[in-house]
Amino acid sequence: MDKPLFFSIVIPTYNRAHMIIQTLETAFNQTYPHFEVILIDDGSNDNTEEIIKTVHHKNFTYFKKQNEERAVARNTGFKLAKGDYITLLDSDDFLYPTHLEEANKYITANNQPEIIRFNYDIVDSQKNVLQIAKMPDGINEKITQGNFLGCSGILLRKDITDHNTFNSDRALSGSEDYELWLRLAARYNIHTPDVVTCSLHAHKERSVIINIQEKTLLERIELLIKYAFEDEAVKKKYGDNKKIFVSFCLIYASLHLAIADLKKASLKYLYRATKINPLVLADKRFYGVIKTLLR
Repeated sequence: MDKPLFFSIVIPTYNRAHMIIQTLETAFNQTYPHFEVILIDDGSNDNTEEIIKTVHHKNFTYFKKQNEERAVARNTGFKLAKGDYITLLDSDDFLYPTHLEEANKYITANNQPEIIRFNYDIVDSQKNVLQIAKMPDGINEKITQGNFLGCSGILLRKDITDHNTFNSDRALSGSEDYELWLRLAARYNIHTPDVVTCSLHAHKERSVIINIQEKTLLERIELLIKYAFEDEAVKKKYGDNKKIFVSFCLIYASLHLAIADLKKASLKYLYRATKINPLVLADKRFYGVIKTLLR
């Protein structure tokens, strides 16, 4: 009998003591039994370490390190992982109990694909479903139009993470995942089974939407474009779509500035996006920015 697939659930965390137990419980509560959970504490200065002392699970590893941001924390998890596949989970999000069971089923039936991205839902703090995030068909071709993948719930074959890690530039934090997904999409087919297996938790403390400043957000977007198109495989596969990519990066910036109520800055980047790529006028994200600005 073949050895069963073993999974590593890697969770980076920083000052989430008040949320981490709920997230860990969803990781531990998997119907598929062959897995480990690795929590990488990126230098928390709250009582995370004290809270974690109450956690007892036979396949749980807690690793505390100095603060270097989420990219380095995830890369640390990659190094510690013993699984055939790694699945990422942010410390404020949730896995459904069948996440690994569905992964095992799909991997077994599809010749061990390199990357799998199930659908996910977006829930509030009472776990009421607000929205279903369904992966678009042909995601490898559409990835320059936005970061559809996110992090929580994605599955990466271990040999892929051995040679492809997150960019550790702190100024890129918040877009480091998109930069890696672009590099991987230029090299491997991303599988997108039509099943919901995890939840993104929509709450006011999400790190990508708090304390937004125009200067740092623009620097992050510029670094994302720079790093992505420094990669030869990305240039070869997506070079013709660079303007489209830049326009949707600007739409992303515009939306987050609108959320932060920085309306003048938001409109500036929205206008720049339409000048680069007039087709964004037909995209629902354009109207999402307008709707946010009018609130």
